[in-house]
Amino acid sequence: EALKIAEKMQSIDFYIIGDGPLWKEIKNTILKKKIKNVNLLGEKQDVFRYLYSADIFLSTSLYEGLPISILEAMSIGLPILASNVVGNRDTIENGKSGFLYELENIEMAVHYLKKLSKSKILRQKLGNSAFNRQRSIFSRNSMVKKYIQIYKDQINKK
Repeated sequence: EALKIAEKMQSIDFYIIGDGPLWKEIKNTILKKKIKNVNLLGEKQDVFRYLYSADIFLSTSLYEGLPISILEAMSIGLPILASNVVGNRDTIENGKSGFLYELENIEMAVHYLKKLSKSKILRQKLGNSAFNRQRSIFSRNSMVKKYIQIYKDQINKK
């Protein structure tokens, strides 16, 4: 989906970090279709270096458990555009800390991406909300407390 979105948004540069099982297929599609605005960066250890230079974080995942990459983007205040799948929708408040688009609805994703790219104020508003949401609900301290409570609840059930 990221490549289909990128094809419709030629004025925006896309950077794909990682080298999962689809990497070769994505690279071949980029070459075959001559998509000029997508850059495959491969596996990177310094992901935050790239996040800090980004304006928007896009996730086109088909499924997520706990989307660490989205939480990392939220932790630095990036507005999020993500597929409306389990994990993503548990993390993002649609219209508040980012936008969720329906899988395979490329036009919906493009609509939100255009909206975000045209308004720095909207990006800042959603980014600030994403930052605050990550800090209050998904920070390390919050998550540790939640896991400890889960373990305590399990012990108390026995």
